[in-house]
Amino acid sequence: MRNIETAQKYLSAVYAGDIPAATALLDPTIRLEMNGNNVLSGTYTGTHAFFATFGEMMALTGNTYKMEEAIEWLEGEERAVLFALESAEKDGKKYVFQRVIDYQIQNEKIVAIKIYEGEPLIADMVFSG
Repeated sequence: MRNIETAQKYLSAVYAGDIPAATALLDPTIRLEMNGNNVLSGTYTGTHAFFATFGEMMALTGNTYKMEEAIEWLEGEERAVLFALESAEKDGKKYVFQRVIDYQIQNEKIVAIKIYEGEPLIADMVFSG
């Protein structure tokens, strides 16, 4: 399986709510790095911390966080990089923002995800406590 296919399969599973299928594509020691100056900023290790962070992202946005569009994929020997347009609502207002998501993949397992905010001020506002 190509790296892009691994990342796409993971995204399909997680957005469909199929956590067992999503977890099967993650290395147990997965590392999630989120940039910014908000309550989600930081580094998280392991599948439990990973999904807890995703759950917090949903909670902070009243379950409105979603990917609007996968703009473009790039692939390397051990990674798939997605340029994405995402959205979420906060305090009754919809925000649309860009992200670059770097999936590091080894042996068809995602070992790390690093999220780069295209518009850090919007992300900081959306993911504030």
